Amino acid sequence: MQKAYVLPHFRAASAVHILERHPQIDQCIYCSVAGDDEELLQAIRSRVDLMVVSGRTSAPIEVIYDRDLLGGDRLAAAVGAHCLAPEGTEILVVDSGTAVTYERINAAGVYIGGNISPGLQARFRALHEFTGKLPWLRRPLEGKWDELFGHNTQDAIRAGVLRGFLYEIDGYISELKQQYPDIWVFLAGGDSFYLESRLKNKTIALRDLVVIGLNRLLEYNKR
Repeated sequence: MQKAYVLPHFRAASAVHILERHPQIDQCIYCSVAGDDEELLQAIRSRVDLMVVSGRTSAPIEVIYDRDLLGGDRLAAAVGAHCLAPEGTEILVVDSGTAVTYERINAAGVYIGGNISPGLQARFRALHEFTGKLPWLRRPLEGKWDELFGHNTQDAIRAGVLRGFLYEIDGYISELKQQYPDIWVFLAGGDSFYLESRLKNKTIALRDLVVIGLNRLLEYNKR
């Protein structure tokens, strides 16, 4: 059985409520990019076995990235993609959130590194905060923006940021495909399906790729 919860804030009371609704749960895995909430962790530990993920967590792939500075979410994304792709496959993971991250796993199953770039909201917000008059488009993915150029300020911002974002992602994919024509490209994060339909290159959109990777990490470390 699978059940997904999307909460604006995840606190101790929320965890207790979920665990009470699902008494069959006996193991949990926790990953946060905003720092650990000790009250939340204690609430979970008081009811089930808890594993906290970091960049140094043991994984079923070799990692040559600096683990002291690697986020647990990035490790989980790489692990998730590796467990889904055929053995011996070159892999790129693009995870679009507050930041957009690029993770490279080679055909030998080695996480060889990645890049970090501003996410969509960060780009829209930066135009507002670092200029005198440009508005902050808080819901930029709504509406159409098929025109190459905008005919007003809002459309110009929307088209400029979104097209630049797509060109960036397609650029990474196209360059890698010159070396690895059969590379698998995974899109993760809340914008994954929106981006998939607009990129020129073929991709696999899995919004819950990090969750899949977290589950694989839990299985691997509970052997």
